[in-house]
Parts: sequence; structure tokens; C-alpha cells
Amino acid sequence: MKKTTIITWISVVSIIAISVLAFTISNSITAQIPSASSYAPTFKDWSVQFSESMNPETFTNDTVKVYNNDNESVSVDFEWNDDNTILTLKAPKEGYTVDESYQINISDQVETANGKGLSKSFVHSFQTVEELPKIKDQNQLITLLEERIEKRQQQRGNEFTTMEDSEESADTAAGDGASNESSTSETNVQVEGIDEGDSVKTDGDYVYFARDNDIVIASTDENNSNVVSKIQEEKFQTRELFLHDDLLVSIGHTQETIRELKETEQPKETTNADIAIYPPVHSMQTTTYVYDISDKENPERIREFTIEGSLTASRKMDGFLYLVANNHPPVHIMGNPKEDVDLEDMEVRPFVKDTSVSDKGKPVDFEDMYFFPESNDESFMLISSIDLNDMDKEAKVETYLGASNQMYMSQNHIYTAANKYDTSESSNDSSSADTMIARTADTEIIQFKIDGGAITYNASTVVNGSLINQFAMDKRNDTFRVATTKGDMWRDDEPSTNNLYTFDTNLNPLGEVEGLAEGERIYSVRFMENVAYMVTFKQVDPLFVIDLEDAKNPTVLGELKIPGFSNYLHPLDDNHVIGFGQHTDLEEVEGSSEPRVRQRGLKISVFDVSDPANPTEKFSEILGQGGSHSEINYNHKSLFKHPEKNLFGFPAQLYESKIVQKGDATYEEHSFVYEGAFLYEISPESGITLQDTITHQADNKQHPEWESQIQRMVSVDDYLYTLSFDQMKVYNMTDSTITKAIELPELNRQY
Repeated sequence: MKKTTIITWISVVSIIAISVLAFTISNSITAQIPSASSYAPTFKDWSVQFSESMNPETFTNDTVKVYNNDNESVSVDFEWNDDNTILTLKAPKEGYTVDESYQINISDQVETANGKGLSKSFVHSFQTVEELPKIKDQNQLITLLEERIEKRQQQRGNEFTTMEDSEESADTAAGDGASNESSTSETNVQVEGIDEGDSVKTDGDYVYFARDNDIVIASTDENNSNVVSKIQEEKFQTRELFLHDDLLVSIGHTQETIRELKETEQPKETTNADIAIYPPVHSMQTTTYVYDISDKENPERIREFTIEGSLTASRKMDGFLYLVANNHPPVHIMGNPKEDVDLEDMEVRPFVKDTSVSDKGKPVDFEDMYFFPESNDESFMLISSIDLNDMDKEAKVETYLGASNQMYMSQNHIYTAANKYDTSESSNDSSSADTMIARTADTEIIQFKIDGGAITYNASTVVNGSLINQFAMDKRNDTFRVATTKGDMWRDDEPSTNNLYTFDTNLNPLGEVEGLAEGERIYSVRFMENVAYMVTFKQVDPLFVIDLEDAKNPTVLGELKIPGFSNYLHPLDDNHVIGFGQHTDLEEVEGSSEPRVRQRGLKISVFDVSDPANPTEKFSEILGQGGSHSEINYNHKSLFKHPEKNLFGFPAQLYESKIVQKGDATYEEHSFVYEGAFLYEISPESGITLQDTITHQADNKQHPEWESQIQRMVSVDDYLYTLSFDQMKVYNMTDSTITKAIELPELNRQY
């Protein structure tokens, strides 16, 4: 009986203690700086967030102080938000002093609106740095990474990043420098004079075709066309090609590490997780191989340039190759307390191998490493340039602590765009990990000057919302323009909106137009001279025509609503734009106020924008039914454009669809119809006319063979060449006949 009584009293006391502790925690008044950094620019405004509304009258020069190295108080102004939960300490008018340490002190004597005191004084120390500071040494780099890892763990519930971010941009009209005088098609690019890498290139005499892990070189000699040679590298996957004089540039991913591996003795007692880090985890690597192709039958590799990181994008201009890549350091080891790792001995800098100077990889020099003080990103962005006119010249590599999702390049600048999440709203919320997943992003745009291969940071800005792809950015004359979608179109409480912003050459804001097409998102954008064309969609396709002649006052001139949407917009002439996308219709759903959007085939539209206030869909063409798809809807480089005629082509797979009823289940069934290249004449006068279709598939196939799916089309004079992984066909455009089919070497897949 006594034993039972004692246990009961212990239980009661425990419950009371837990209740008191819970009450104390729930009633504590806290202050924090979300995503605080130990480094800050000289004009940094610090925002301190409180768990309850505060009484601003208790915040004085006595209760809030910023001290410098000499323990002297620095004068700062206070600024509150509407509900007095966020205090912003404005930087001194002359700014903080570079390379000096400061400390923010908020006394526990400050009070809430209800008269309660701060649970404990708030202190934050920081060191000021120049606007874009260099990473001085290993200690500073580790400090920066540890801070960012800690913030990420707080925001995402201590989830570790365990793999390389291999997401590739959906991006991915001038030329690739064909060397002869024939009428030769070129890669469809965004900016005239700036080439973009693609799986197929041609110089008018030969075609170069990257087939995953090899490159086929074939002559384009009409009926005498044939395979000349093949290039294959071990443990290398080719992603895209460039041509420059007698050089062929191949960019892809390698699996052979460029780091020197040291033999590491495993602990005697190991778990599977322990074994997983022996040898150390390595980043994805982007490798550029350069071949001398002056002898097409015997191409010779003369250069290798490898960087640790996944490729974001590449460009070629004026004989220089530019690469942007993301590198993720092994933060899953650094941020895991179970891993016994000496961080000071751990080389987290990205490695680079350039055979123009050495056959061994080495870490990027700290002299070429920078960080953005306001950023929380824990990955590296590497921007490189290679002088293709001097194979003995070392590549230039600049490294920044911060990632990139998209890239746009003009004649004088490279712009990178990365998603930027505001975590301050949920930092005091126990469900912050869940809200992080649902939170929409803004976009940080960073501008770099380029001059003869030299790359220099110039400016940065943040815009509301996220970008659909590289076509959401554009520079014309002295104005940079960008289009974004802010929010989630499926949220009724905070519906998405679409926006367009303009900036000067240093990314200072000029003008904006916001709030377009509430509840929809951007599907495609095209900037042409002083006009922007924007397609949004949820149930119908509004095409907006936006006047940008006055960069300080962008103005919507007209809007057109039609079924379906365009994924890619291509200029036809000054008054007409071609849209490639999807045809849709709406289907009523029992018990729902929202109809279901059904994809009903591919769609080509010709928009007449001669009257900007009243754009019209002048012509349209629908291909296939539900389930039909084409690469043109996510990769503009798959579009063929004849250099002289209004001939356009693209590969596509067409399906038929029918509604099937089985018991209580109703669903749509798709049946394969056709796969191949579609060649159209598209003109403002006669509209959209199918010229021919070309397939590499065998007859009577229920499903398309993967190896026979057409990847690209190129033309030289009057002949068109279609390429799949297993063959190349020669098509005479004069009499619309296939004159030859060339079997390509068997593709030996390495995985």
C-alpha cells in the first residue's frame, strides 16, 4: 500500500513539474535574428524577431545598443513592423566599418505589449566585410558552412542533404559558327551571337551527334553521306556539344574523381552508415573535353577541364566558352554529429583539373573564392571561362558560396538566378519544416560582367516570385527585364500572381507591373525589342502583350484568352509570334466547383500582335490527342528552323485517347499512333501547313523504339538530316523524298 502511494505521489509531482516546465516554455519571451550570419556588409539592416508583440517605448538607446571593437556604442535607428514583432536596426548612415567586429545587445528590460519582460538578454556578434568579400581561409569557410548547415537543419527538421542536386534546368534565335558558305541550319538559341550547347551541331560538311556516352561524326554529303568516326570516353556521359573552328567541345559528366584518394583505415566496429563514407563522398563532376577535328576520321583529344559540380548552363561567345555549375560540399557529414570528422583537415573546396597546366586536380584557390553575406546557401557556384583560341591558356574559375538555378547571358553580362526562401515567418513555428516544403520562393539575380573571358561580380537584386526558365530574363539596350510567378496557383487563400520587373545596368529597379492573372502561373515568356509576351495558364491561356518602351512604366497593352497554353514562344516576324504547347479542354467534375483540365494534344499557334491592344490567334494546328508530347515543350533547342525559309520542324510522339468505363472506374486510355519529325511551313499569310513527316520507327509498332526516336533535325542547302540513336536519314526537301538511311554504330551503354 505504501509503495503504491509513493508511486502515485511521484507521478503527481512529475506531472506538476512537466506542466510547470511547459507553462514556463510557452510563456517565455524570446528574440532571434532568423538566418543570422557572423559576417555582414557595411550597410546591413538587422531584423530582430520577437515571439510576441513588444512595447516600442521600452526600446531606447539604453536598452538596445550596438557596440564596436572599442566597446563604444554605435548610433542606429529603430524601425518596427505593424504588429511590433519585428525590430529592424538600421545601419549607420555612413555604414559600419569594414573588417571591424560589432555586437548587438538587447536588454532583458524591454517589455511586451502586455508588460512582460524578455526572458533573457539578446546578443549577436558579427564582423563587417566588403560588399562581396573573399573567403580568406579554411577556418572562415568552415565557419560559414557550419552556420548555414545549422540554419538549414533548424528550418527543415534536421534533414541532411545526401546527394548531389542533379536537377537540370528546363532551359536548356544565332548560331554555332558554321565554317562554310552553305545554307546551314544552326542551334535555336535565345540571344543572337551567343551559342548554346546542344546534342547536335553541324558545320555544313559534317554533323556531330552526342548519343549519351559517345559522339558520332557523319558527313552531310547528300546521297554520299556516311559515318566517318566515333568518339567514346570511359565513364563519361556527353550532355552537349560546341564547335569552334577545328575544335569540337564536348561537355558532360565524369565518374572518375579528380581528387587523390588516400587509403583510409575503417574503424573495427562499423555500421552500414559508417561504411557509406569510406571513401569520402564526392561531388558530381562536369568535364569538358576538347578535340582537334581537323582530321575528321581521327579526332584527337587535346584538353580536359573538369570541375566538381553539376552543370547549370553553358554559352559560347567571341571564342570563349562559359560554364556555370553548382557544387554541393559534403554537408551531410559536416552537419551530422555522429560523424567523427576533423573539419579543419577536411577539404571542402571544389576541385578543378585543367590539363593545360596540370594532369592533377587541385582545390580552387581562396583568392578566387567569394561569399554573399546575406545568403544562406551552403553550395558553391562555379563560373568558368575557357579561351578556345589558346589551348595552352589556363581556364579562369571564380567560385561563390551560393547556388544557381537558371542562367541568362547578354553580350556583356552573365545573370544567374537562384530561389531564395524567406524562413523568418516560420522560425518560431514548430511546424516550420512543413511550411518550408510548401513555401514559395523569391529569386535572387546576380549579375557578372564578362570581358574577354574575365568574369567580375557587378550587382545583385531580389525579385518577387520564381522564374519559369532562362526566357524569363532578358537585357535590351540598358534595361534588364525579368518575369516571375509569385505564390501557388492552387492556394485560394493566397492565390498566385504574375509580375514583370525592369532594372538598369546595375540592377537598380526602374519599373514594374504586378498582379497579372491571379491564380495562374507563367508557362512561357518571350521578350522582343520593347515588347514582352507572357503566357499564363490554369484553365485557359491568357497571352499578355506588355509594352516596355518606357522601362520605368511597363504597361499591359492587350490580353487574349484561348484554350490550351504555349510552353515556348518563337518570333515569326515583327507582328507575329509562334506558340508551341498543349491543346486542352475543361471537364466538369461532380462535386467540385473546379473543372478538370484535360490535355487533348499538341498545339501550334500563330499569334497576330500587329495591334498590341487586341492580339489574336490567327492560325492554329492540333497534333494527336491526350498523351501526345514533344521535347519542344521544354527544350527550345529541339526546334529546327531553316536558315532562309519559313520551315520549322520538331520531333514528337502522337497518341490517340479514349474514355474507358470498367465497373465504377472511368479513365482515359492512350494508344500510340506515330513518332517522328514534323516539318511545317509557317507564315503570316498562309498559316501552318504540314510539309511532311519523317520517322525512323519500324512499321506496325505498338510502342516506339527508344533508339529510333528522332532527336534532332539539321539542314544543309536543300537536304534535311534527321538523327536518332540508331540511324540518320537524308531527306531531299526539293522533292520531299528520303534518299538515304545510314545506320549508326551500335550504342554501347555503360550503365
